[in-house]
Amino acid sequence: MFDKPTGAAGVSRLSSVETRAPVADDWVQRMIDTPGRSGYLRNGDHTTHYLEWGESLNPRVMLLLHGFRGHAHWWDFVAPWFAHDYRVIAIDFSGMGDSSSRLQYSRSDFVGEVHTMLQMIGPKEVTLVGHSFGGRIAVFAAHEYARLLKRAIVIDTNIAFADQPLRTRFVQRPKKVYPDLATACARFRFVPDEPAILPRIMQHLAVHSIKQQGDGFTWKFDEKPVGSGWEQLAEGELLKELELPTDFIAGEFSAVVPPELAERIGQALRHGRGPIVIPSAYHHLPVDQPLALVAAMRALLI
Repeated sequence: MFDKPTGAAGVSRLSSVETRAPVADDWVQRMIDTPGRSGYLRNGDHTTHYLEWGESLNPRVMLLLHGFRGHAHWWDFVAPWFAHDYRVIAIDFSGMGDSSSRLQYSRSDFVGEVHTMLQMIGPKEVTLVGHSFGGRIAVFAAHEYARLLKRAIVIDTNIAFADQPLRTRFVQRPKKVYPDLATACARFRFVPDEPAILPRIMQHLAVHSIKQQGDGFTWKFDEKPVGSGWEQLAEGELLKELELPTDFIAGEFSAVVPPELAERIGQALRHGRGPIVIPSAYHHLPVDQPLALVAAMRALLI
């Protein structure tokens, strides 16, 4: 307690500091105003687009893998928070975002894209983080290229087990062409559907999901289905073999990872923690609850 200065009539007066109302942190705009730097990595006839934050010479690297038919910008509200401590890189998988497409797609293609990026990064302390589809790729990559990684974090990913195989839903999805950008953005939806998120985040995702095609606008992802290699190995069985520290984060109300599956995944971790459940979160954690996700990741990375 302290005495406030008083006027001649004994009325309490506040200092200029005390009368200044606190300003709410517009963290959404701060993230939008901290865009990643675009880069392109060519390997044979394929080009991978990626976004990068932080100092490129930082020996600590965080490599981010997005969900199916997403893109690197899904990490725009997570990556900047780590840019002080890490060189942060978010890639576009082939046929998604601004990476080039393929005649056909397989699990080995996507895992190979992560390997190519790890080779570009070189001998650094790499933390691999994957959400959903990207989490499945992260498990495969952690199994095949553990020597190139320090640790992994898997976020709300439907992991398959030998007695509970995952029915791959990567099927053909014909794309529509819309007359203008606003109409296309208005049609942007989550799969699976979820409660509305902050409108500016939704708009940001939509704009970066669309490209111009002729006189109209359509989605960037390639509508061809993802093909072979998914049923050869169950990621859950690989988790049991991983020596690499691997943690698992899930959303409380995720339609993709129900509580019983989250618990099973946590029990399968040989060297890791989980499930770490984000309260009141759904499947699309990097945009649904980015601040809570950042806090959980920071705690795991200590």
